[in-house]
Amino acid sequence: MSKLDIIMNNSTVLIFSISLLIISQIPSYVYGDGFTQENLPPASVGDRDASLFIKISPPILTKDTVGDKFLELRLFDAKTGETIKHTSFFVTVDKDGKLLMRDLFHTHSGNLSIKIQSEDLDVNDVIVYGDEEPFQGGWTSINDKITVKAPILLDAGLYHFEIEIFGIDHDKNIFIQSDAPRFDSWLSVGDIFDQVVSTGGKSYDLTVTSYYDKINNFNYDETKKSVSFSMPFNWDTSRLETQNIFVHEEIHFPTSFKEFSQAGTYKAYVNGFPVTGRMLIADPYSMDNTLILHFLLSKENILDIAKINKPGTKTMEFSLSPDTGLMGEKNSFDIKFDSGAFARVQYDSKLISGEKIPFEITFFDKNSKLLKWVTYGYRIEDSSGAKIYESKNTDPNRPGILVTEGIDKPEFNFKSVGKYKMTLAIFSHGLDNLQTFAGIASTSFDIGSGSNQTPSPNTDGSGSNQIPSWIKNNAGWWSDGKIDDKSFVQGIQYLIKEKIMKIPQTSQGSSSGSNQIPSWIKNNAGWWSDGKIDDKSFVQGIQYLIKEGIMKIEQ
Repeated sequence: MSKLDIIMNNSTVLIFSISLLIISQIPSYVYGDGFTQENLPPASVGDRDASLFIKISPPILTKDTVGDKFLELRLFDAKTGETIKHTSFFVTVDKDGKLLMRDLFHTHSGNLSIKIQSEDLDVNDVIVYGDEEPFQGGWTSINDKITVKAPILLDAGLYHFEIEIFGIDHDKNIFIQSDAPRFDSWLSVGDIFDQVVSTGGKSYDLTVTSYYDKINNFNYDETKKSVSFSMPFNWDTSRLETQNIFVHEEIHFPTSFKEFSQAGTYKAYVNGFPVTGRMLIADPYSMDNTLILHFLLSKENILDIAKINKPGTKTMEFSLSPDTGLMGEKNSFDIKFDSGAFARVQYDSKLISGEKIPFEITFFDKNSKLLKWVTYGYRIEDSSGAKIYESKNTDPNRPGILVTEGIDKPEFNFKSVGKYKMTLAIFSHGLDNLQTFAGIASTSFDIGSGSNQTPSPNTDGSGSNQIPSWIKNNAGWWSDGKIDDKSFVQGIQYLIKEKIMKIPQTSQGSSSGSNQIPSWIKNNAGWWSDGKIDDKSFVQGIQYLIKEGIMKIEQ
């Protein structure tokens, strides 16, 4: 029985709660290569299996970065999560094949924190500020915090750490060198690249955040409306097959850059390999007036790309452009959890039964803010209650699918027209596996044949009644704070009452008490006023107000 089966059975809610408790006690698995921290696979340490937690900070380095830099290490029992005390770490650090540091450190508590003073030194000139441990000669301190002056974290990129465990449990307990457990970790420090691009007589500020390595060769081709850039990458498949790896690149487009912000769909490639589905995520929620497009490449994706590379390839080449194909309107429904969190589910209304339909599932917290690093599961049942789709765990040691940006894009093929039920389970969120919004919720939705799709809500069926321009003006003024919520809502109520704006059948909710309009609806109103989103997208926000009882509509 799967984890999703367990939580969907009301008689086993206690089992679900216990499983969440167990998950919270064991340190979470986090990707290494491509991130700044990870839990490495266990190694045999005496009579135990031990894992190593390693982290470097800050996660992003630029010329303006301020604050302290750290390397943190912790050896822990892989079964219980308990920290192993009196551990000696022999640490070797290199980058791009250049040795940066090699030294022995000892921690009494089991938690080692190395503060790094970045300085361009030869490895032989590295300075360690600490006390000498008497039994092995390693560096230590009373509070297990040591400062090192070394050429580490001088700039962004991929750092390689080799960690050998020389001893554990007692200061005098020393392994024979041939028996010393060894861990390898590749951790990335991100880089931010800013570029002004010009097109159509206008200039736009673009930002590329690379969470893997520095990017090069940025280019915007105005004729093809294409953004491209490259990044150093080691395509050695023997390394890739044994290493936890994830590549995350994100491009920030101002919403005024309409060629991208209004495209809806995109064509993207990495080394000529098409980037589709979960590999490319569009996020209009996280930053005001900004669309963020994420390249999210898993180990499986990267190995697939490696198969088509020419021998000797040493870079990862990215390209992105708007898809000029016709984008259909979207059907949308919300799945609400008792915790106040909700998931918005969208799919192209023109896609019908018998076709592969990409769904977009976006998670929000109770304040309508994007919920990131979500681990979740899904199930879809037909009208008879038969299960037709269910998610699979991406990690055998924990339930669910991890979506780092809070947005997932699974694909489904419905064999027949009819009513279906989607059930979602949130297991955890955040890098620390918080369970604030853990729970399960369901809702029903319809898949049509193509002939019964809901007409565009800005017409009366004939296409003659357009939404008056003064309502768009009101939307813009409301978004800018020039008119209050009441005035804006009254304008929308008038449109619906006079049947100028047709709203798809929506259940009228009772007021929750606060009557507070979520910020994302105000953002939508501003974008709609500026022509950055279509009428249908705007109407979805109005439906939300009706469902929540914030806006009352006379029947």
